[in-house]
Amino acid sequence: MIGPSWLIDDVLRVEDLIRSVAGSSLHPLVAEPALHLIKAGGKRLRPALVLLSSRAGEAGRRETDLAAAAVEMVHLATLYHDDVIDETETRRGVPTTHEKWGIEVAVLAGDYLFACGCALGADAGGEVPGVLARAIARVCEGQIIETANLNDPRRPVGHYVDTIRAKTAELFRASCELGAATSDAARHHRTTLVRYGENLGLAFQIIDDLLDLVGDPEVTGKIPGTDLREGVFTAPVLLACERDASLVAKLEGGVRDLDELLPAVRASGGVEAALELAGGYAEQARAALDGLPETEWTAAMRMMIDGVLAQVEEKAA
Repeated sequence: MIGPSWLIDDVLRVEDLIRSVAGSSLHPLVAEPALHLIKAGGKRLRPALVLLSSRAGEAGRRETDLAAAAVEMVHLATLYHDDVIDETETRRGVPTTHEKWGIEVAVLAGDYLFACGCALGADAGGEVPGVLARAIARVCEGQIIETANLNDPRRPVGHYVDTIRAKTAELFRASCELGAATSDAARHHRTTLVRYGENLGLAFQIIDDLLDLVGDPEVTGKIPGTDLREGVFTAPVLLACERDASLVAKLEGGVRDLDELLPAVRASGGVEAALELAGGYAEQARAALDGLPETEWTAAMRMMIDGVLAQVEEKAA
């Protein structure tokens, strides 16, 4: 976690809360799978966004910590379910939960984390349960829509963006809203933070999709080309397909080999176009921050944008 020392301390405090709640079951077949991905690490961007956004109001409240832990547990739950749906073998450099304990335990462990996140949200009270519930519904909606559009290389890029707006950006948006809501931030600051969070989430997902093609598995912890093999055609592939009809034909013919397809995606400009698309949303996130005071916490939020883009800028060159 990059940022001021107080942010690192705050995130570590929330991390302790997450581990305590996820590992609270006395039965090891519940506690161990629930803690599996938590122990594997992660960026903890969503709780960091809750904590940073809370600085727009009265920071340091217990409700903010509860909301930050809740949104991360909901995010972790979605990863458990996504890995089962996508039949993913590794996540964050370790075997996925279903590879280690089986599909049934993985699905139920994801449900358990959802429930724990909702319980934390209920403990926080106020607007938190409603914001969290609406975000969960939107994430599920986005995942369903994505599943309904598998193996379609003619899918419009705008449709892809609408899907990731629900599937990924919604939790970023909700994180900023939760930070503002639990700190009684001013309404205009809350509106600005929500806009920042949504655009950061869009940029984040596009970059994550690029990393599936050009990322180093030692860094990403995932097998390259996972989306391609599963028939999930993301921004770089869809943008390449708009430029190269032969790529559309290959994908419709069932070709899913990354070594064969990546050169065509690169040659058509799909990688650069996707990076440009991500950069556009990153700039919208920056512009949103212009409506907030210049402080240490807003500087940290700008650094977060830079960190998202830096993951792939050199690899896309």
